[in-house]
Amino acid sequence: MIHRADILSGALLLASLVLFAGCSKEWPTHCEETDLQECRVAVVLPLSDGQEADWKQCLGFCTTYLTQAFCNTGLGVKLVYEWYDEQSPDLQGIASELASRGDIKAVIGGLHSDNAMVLADALSEKDKPFFTLATTDQLVRGYSSWGNLWAMTETDITQCEVMLSKVIQYGAKSVALLVGGESAYGQTFTDWFPFQAQELGVKNAGVFSYSGDVEAQTRAALSSDADYILCAPNNVDELEKILKTYNATEHTARLLMSEAAYSGDAIENLGELAEGIEGVCYSADPSSGFEVAYSAIVGRVPVLGEAQVYDAAMLIGYASMVQMLHKGMSFKDAMCELVSGRDKVDSFWGTDGMLRVTKSLASGGHPDVNGASGSLDFDEKVFTNVLKTFYCNYIVYQQEYVVLEYCSTKGDRRSAPTLAEWNWKNSKAQDIEGGGDIVYPALDKRWALLIATSSGWDNYRHQVDVLNIYQQLKAGGYDDDHIVLVIEDDLANNTANPQKGVLYSRMDGVNVHKDVKVDYHISDLKPNDVREILLGNRSDRLPAVIESDEDDNIFVFWSGHGAPGYLGFGTFSYSRDNMESCLAAMDEKGRFRQALWFIEACYSGSVARMADNHSHTIIFTAAGEDETSKADEYNRDWKVWMSNRFSATLQDCMKDEPDMPLRDLYYRLFQSTVGSHVRVYGIDGYGSLYKHSLEEIM
Repeated sequence: MIHRADILSGALLLASLVLFAGCSKEWPTHCEETDLQECRVAVVLPLSDGQEADWKQCLGFCTTYLTQAFCNTGLGVKLVYEWYDEQSPDLQGIASELASRGDIKAVIGGLHSDNAMVLADALSEKDKPFFTLATTDQLVRGYSSWGNLWAMTETDITQCEVMLSKVIQYGAKSVALLVGGESAYGQTFTDWFPFQAQELGVKNAGVFSYSGDVEAQTRAALSSDADYILCAPNNVDELEKILKTYNATEHTARLLMSEAAYSGDAIENLGELAEGIEGVCYSADPSSGFEVAYSAIVGRVPVLGEAQVYDAAMLIGYASMVQMLHKGMSFKDAMCELVSGRDKVDSFWGTDGMLRVTKSLASGGHPDVNGASGSLDFDEKVFTNVLKTFYCNYIVYQQEYVVLEYCSTKGDRRSAPTLAEWNWKNSKAQDIEGGGDIVYPALDKRWALLIATSSGWDNYRHQVDVLNIYQQLKAGGYDDDHIVLVIEDDLANNTANPQKGVLYSRMDGVNVHKDVKVDYHISDLKPNDVREILLGNRSDRLPAVIESDEDDNIFVFWSGHGAPGYLGFGTFSYSRDNMESCLAAMDEKGRFRQALWFIEACYSGSVARMADNHSHTIIFTAAGEDETSKADEYNRDWKVWMSNRFSATLQDCMKDEPDMPLRDLYYRLFQSTVGSHVRVYGIDGYGSLYKHSLEEIM
């Protein structure tokens, strides 16, 4: 799971490099805007419930950075916005007025598909450029031949399949669709869901389409045999009715929402009812740094459409510059030329990226443009919709949106993509074929150090994952004299625990707190104590230590929070230096045969990479050096995450396939751990992962 502290710790540096790149030597000390032509853009989006301030803040960033880039280039425009509420009862009149105004260069808007259809109908009559966030395929089919429609995401055909892929990944065998049937948005899901369900090999448990009977259709969907129900409400009011009915009805199904639940007003209007909502929505490109930097500056992740709105404004600015460079060129042709650019330029949504694009354009180049939402490649046949969209799998936790994972789609440059592919992460697998052949002495004894570095009910999963491993080791033959267990142990009798004395890592699991012998509370230890325990340096303060020798194996399982360069350790930090000191001392003492570590924490690779400098030690991490790790199972009733995905997969492998080679274990962990990349450190000094297995620690 992504915590605000984890986001901020990793984001501040990124924000300074990306958002505030104005300190670069390329930038002038003063920027004159007087030579920039005014470019007036109409923004037609929902403006109630605080959304107006959110949109203005987002576009304010874009305008500031564009203005600086244009000033430095000496040619460009100053974007000026006019704001209109797309939920206005006179949207038709607003659309007609904007279409007729010659001073309006382009229109950004249409968050909701029905409203986008109204805008597109009026704007197309006057050939007014329209950048929309709406995703219904009816919009694309109806207006693609116009040539001035720029859809900033792929259609709902893609989103429907992404949602189906998600629930299949969760193990669903039967899926239903609950949808507002009278909207253009809902019609796309209705049209494509049955076909895609069949193509993907999952049973279609029914399409439940409502108009005014949201509650009745929700109950009907819940009474089907669906494991999951895909929900595509049109607005927050419909979402509220679905959730209230869901909570009031006995059922076994789970819900997966579309983007309506990821809007700026959803949590504010729903309150506690929003807790635990899970869904899929188009998002920023996670590798662009936009969401991380935005979170650091604004204090929250960007929600529905903000990355796409940002990119739309950026494209309008760039295309206006292209027009200025080519006298007499239409805006449509300028946009087509812009998005056809393939010159390799390090372009991105921040200040320096914009400067590189504008300088390239000014010199006659054709830069390949990237934005907050990713690569801005459009279908070259009709230049209608962007070819690659990133989607996030989100959940509401403690009244905040938490992104669990991302996926992206792929499309040929000359065909509009309609099928989502989940292979983005697979291309990032680590090459683990090294290691060589290292000869070890015969194995004598096994020792384990199990550490949960957090405390409190909100961090439930960390201690429970450690306790689950503890119980598996005990069942496999370990005695407590060979396990050093470090947990705060403040959960079993916590006031928030509905079953005092009992802890589960899964709702159908066993009590992992049974007969537990705790050696230390994390609050009683300091980071360097880890080294002393592993070296066997017993003292009055540290009576329980690892008493291994050169014929013994050591297993370390660590679960907690992390940030770039360090792991959380109670109220302290366990840094790279702590890790290096520990591993170096273990090497020097030579009191172990092999040491196998597993670290479940955000940014864990940034500390574990120290193992690459040492021998006979290997460390598996839940996340790379710049990634957050992800929680696994959310308990709506207890309002806690019950486990982490990496840890849960490791536990399953330890239980079911302890003879699995470490190479196969890596690939199992990699495929199962979504939202981050499992990494392995220390391979060269450990030996071939084909020849070593979990049995060496079990």
